[in-house]
Amino acid sequence: MGDYHEFTDQYKVPVIAKLLHALPHYNITFHKINSTFRPNDEIYLESLGILGSVPAALLIVSLLGLLFYLMTRCCDRKPRPAHSITSLKVALSIVTVMCCAAIGLGLYGNDDLHNGLLEVLTAGRKVDNLVTTIRNQTHILENTLTNRIRPQLVELADIFDQPVSNQTALSKLFVSLNIVQGNVTLATNAASDIRRPLMGISMTHFLTRGDQWELIRWPGTVATLALLLVLCAVLLVGVARHSRCALILFSVCGLLAVTGSWLMSGLYLSSSVAVGDLCISPADFLVSTAPRDLPTNVLLHYTQCEPGHTNPFTQRLRESQNSLNNARSAMATVMKISLVLFKSSGLQPKLGAVNADLNSSERLLTQLTALVDCKAVHHNFLAAARGLCEGGLLGLVLMLIASFIAAILLTIMVWVDSHTWIYIRKRNDYAQVDEPSYISHPAPQNHQQMMNAARTLPRNHNGHFSPPVISGSHTLQHPSKRQQHEMMAHAHIQQNMRAMGTHTLGRLPSHNHSPTHMTGPNNGKYATLSKQCKTLEANDFY
Repeated sequence: MGDYHEFTDQYKVPVIAKLLHALPHYNITFHKINSTFRPNDEIYLESLGILGSVPAALLIVSLLGLLFYLMTRCCDRKPRPAHSITSLKVALSIVTVMCCAAIGLGLYGNDDLHNGLLEVLTAGRKVDNLVTTIRNQTHILENTLTNRIRPQLVELADIFDQPVSNQTALSKLFVSLNIVQGNVTLATNAASDIRRPLMGISMTHFLTRGDQWELIRWPGTVATLALLLVLCAVLLVGVARHSRCALILFSVCGLLAVTGSWLMSGLYLSSSVAVGDLCISPADFLVSTAPRDLPTNVLLHYTQCEPGHTNPFTQRLRESQNSLNNARSAMATVMKISLVLFKSSGLQPKLGAVNADLNSSERLLTQLTALVDCKAVHHNFLAAARGLCEGGLLGLVLMLIASFIAAILLTIMVWVDSHTWIYIRKRNDYAQVDEPSYISHPAPQNHQQMMNAARTLPRNHNGHFSPPVISGSHTLQHPSKRQQHEMMAHAHIQQNMRAMGTHTLGRLPSHNHSPTHMTGPNNGKYATLSKQCKTLEANDFY
């Protein structure tokens, strides 16, 4: 049977169950009701629904707050500096990491709850198998006593009706035969009394549904929390890569995540309170749901298994065993007398069959005595109660805390994310810095100086500025470095003058000459319009 706890090992209510049970239970009219676990009571279920609606109310408040926030920010087009966006991204990353930690806590709690429920299902399956074995054994015993021994005793009684010379011995034979029949009837009734209350006990349907539900719940919860982790990863990638699309995607999916987290919080809160109420007195709940044929004292005896209590099943089995012992003693007398009185009737096989069936019934009773002992059932009851109320309830509370924290953090993440992606448009919105000029040159000091410089530039016959000529030569030579600077200065001034739309006042006298031939006043220097005009030198442009 294995090693079981001592009789002094009893179920103790966990502290967390007491705290959950202490939460007030109110009905729809806000009247406090009894917090005893009653899953079939509509008022009790109503109180659990009211407790579960608290996170739903927080969901509505958070969604309204987010709506008002977006209404105030949707029309804000003011560019933000880069350092403010960076602060938002750092805050968003920190809150996202905290949310991932909360989701990890939920995964840990889900594993604890799964292990606790598996212990409940395993213990329940053991008890169900034990009850089935006892029921089958009592059925075999009852069938042996009723369908095999009784017909054989009737056949023996018919044989003993034959006339014999010794009436005193015959009378004693019938008395012993009647004792055998009476004790067999007592043993049959005792076996029937044991089997009858067990007929209504069957946990197969409950265990099957529990296995199916847990087969869906555990991987479904893991998948849901994994999706939340993926969503957090998308947000971190969007923050790291400055991706506006990723942040907008999180804003949309984050609303669904916030809604799901708050709804899961409500479900976990109602479930935790219900399990806490159950764990206050699981034995009383079993008594309330037990079949009517099963006496209350029998169920309490198996859930408590105290040494001072007498097992009703054991008492009935002992009565049956005593009856079989009396039947065997009386059967020995019947064999002794009948073999003397009826030597030629072939009684030996029939008497041997009756004794064999009595021995088989006695062995069944011995097995049943060990099966109905309260230690095995009490051990499984403690395993189920502790698995649900210690490990399972702790895991459920961890999932409640994780979903509550995740819902708050996801709400904050959606707010901060919405505040961030609204201001992510173009990179030049954050730092609008004028690009430096690749060619730097000093501008003229004023408009008057530019006009004076324009008047002194040579023009061709079309009115455009002519390139400067090199003095002292009728042949075009390679320009020196200084002359190259002068040409660049002339080109720059010509460009500025075109932009300003300024016109010159006359033509240069050298417009009719070839570019290789340089004649004119000032010995080849820049032509002027009058003697009062100053000749432009290279230093005027640098």
